[in-house]
Amino acid sequence: MTGHLLGVAEKTSTDIVQSIMELGKKGQPAVDFLLLALKDEDKRIRIAAAHALGEIGDRRSVEPLISMLADRDRDIRFISASALGMIGDPRATEPLASACADENCFVRITAKEALARLSCRH
Repeated sequence: MTGHLLGVAEKTSTDIVQSIMELGKKGQPAVDFLLLALKDEDKRIRIAAAHALGEIGDRRSVEPLISMLADRDRDIRFISASALGMIGDPRATEPLASACADENCFVRITAKEALARLSCRH
């Protein structure tokens, strides 16, 4: 994993997003780094990290993703709802239900789809 992080200061955010997508393929060993990436200032990095965490399905990411449902940016709320649906943890049920009333139609639709995935699993 450290090979991906070497020289990160010289990388553009597009390069970093690509590195995050590659890290997502590593699974569990990448989770700690991806959780840190959720706090990055660049929304593209946060989006890539949230998507990767959703694909990995690690339950440690549920609470940070739930908090991202309240972000000002609709794209962040959208990817958070999507990732929570992929993970399928019941702790996301109430926050996703609230997101079904989001001002953005894509967030609402994604939250409803995520809730449907959760109800199928439990």
